[in-house]
Amino acid sequence: MERKIELQERPAQIVLGKWYRTSMAKIADDIGAGYGAIFGYLGELGEPPAGMPFVLYFGDMEEFNLEDFEMEVCVPVSRMLEGKGDVAAREVPGGLAAVTIYKGPYDGVEPAYNDLDAWIKENGYQYAGPARETYMNDPSQVPESELLTEISIPVAKA
Repeated sequence: MERKIELQERPAQIVLGKWYRTSMAKIADDIGAGYGAIFGYLGELGEPPAGMPFVLYFGDMEEFNLEDFEMEVCVPVSRMLEGKGDVAAREVPGGLAAVTIYKGPYDGVEPAYNDLDAWIKENGYQYAGPARETYMNDPSQVPESELLTEISIPVAKA
């Protein structure tokens, strides 16, 4: 099956986020801790999330180091909020992105990234920001085989 990839214009988004320097060995624990801190703080504030949670992956997408990389665990919110501790509020910039949907366990996502990378290069684009994984359903509610992850990579014409 060929993966569907689209160009989409993405709006800027206000988020509460928490940064991590991590590795593939620690990523699940760090993401869980990040969402625990952010959703806990939203609960204290009585503020609901304003969209699906996502993670931004920073670094060189051409030579991504799986053993040492930076990520930001993010939850969209409807307005700029005060941060608390290492949970910070900021606006994630919008812009043009190459987007695809991956279905399956989180640790099997690499082929989707490979397809996006090939599409970006074949269509005359270059990377223009951090990759984003938006988690479209809840791993506590659906089996791993049914997890949906939207992967988007900001792009610009090369």
